[in-house]
Amino acid sequence: MSEQKLEIFNVLNFLNNGYELEDILNEGNFGTFPSAEDCISYMVDEGYLEGEFSVSADEEITAETVSKKYIVSELKDILRENGLKVSGKKDELVERVLPILKEANEASNNVDTEKSYDLELTDKAYEFLEENDWMDLYMFALVAFRFEDYETYVNSSSSGKIETALKFCDEIISRALLANQFLVFIDALSAKAHVYAYDGDYDSFLDYDLQRYILGLNPIVMDSQTYATYNIINAANILNLKNVLEKLEMGSLKKRFDRIWAKSHITNITVPKKTCYKILQKAIAGADIDELNFDLRQKYFDKKFGI
Repeated sequence: MSEQKLEIFNVLNFLNNGYELEDILNEGNFGTFPSAEDCISYMVDEGYLEGEFSVSADEEITAETVSKKYIVSELKDILRENGLKVSGKKDELVERVLPILKEANEASNNVDTEKSYDLELTDKAYEFLEENDWMDLYMFALVAFRFEDYETYVNSSSSGKIETALKFCDEIISRALLANQFLVFIDALSAKAHVYAYDGDYDSFLDYDLQRYILGLNPIVMDSQTYATYNIINAANILNLKNVLEKLEMGSLKKRFDRIWAKSHITNITVPKKTCYKILQKAIAGADIDELNFDLRQKYFDKKFGI
């Protein structure tokens, strides 16, 4: 039910921010509903949306659905119209009719059908969005972690939305360090950076995303099984850094890098500081991330973390 709440929130939030319903249906992820249309229909039935919503849903043609839908005389009529044998028990008639109905259904699905979307958010929808506005922050910054876990954390917190999210990240970071869960640790660093970005604090965002890059090249701990699928340089991390540096005046990257390196207290260096910074410059300038990762593996990582 929690995931379904999140899907409902996302659709309502997009609509409330001016997106077209058809675009939401085309792009959305509706994991707990059979289809996007089922999600919308549910919200209409539950009173979150009101207005006109009609769409032709594809009907699955099976022996069971055909048997329920048609009586024997109707099955015989279909067979007779198609020049086929009409004798036999109902199950036999169904099996004979099945290919005809499937072919007709496929043909109808190839024809464009009119869809009608004219829906508005109800008062209930606005109340739902206001009560659950923390879900927007979850989608922006915390999707690496289970929604149910964060929902429970939010419900037990008396702090504001941003402070709650930052505390959640800090607790994950602490637990991950104690349990030597390095991948969880750097995911939490990235999540904390994005919480700051959501709040418009791009200085803090850059600091934490830069630390995520530095520690990505200098893992605190890494077993061979984790290393087998580990991306040393994370492409999304580089894109985030590049976008912020290009769009905002953030001062000297080298000075910030030196400060965050010192703050990270790296005691077991894998990639030297000077090399780490040079690679960052190459990545931000557009160098191929896969090639950079391949070189890093060969020169620094395989002997230390490989099998």
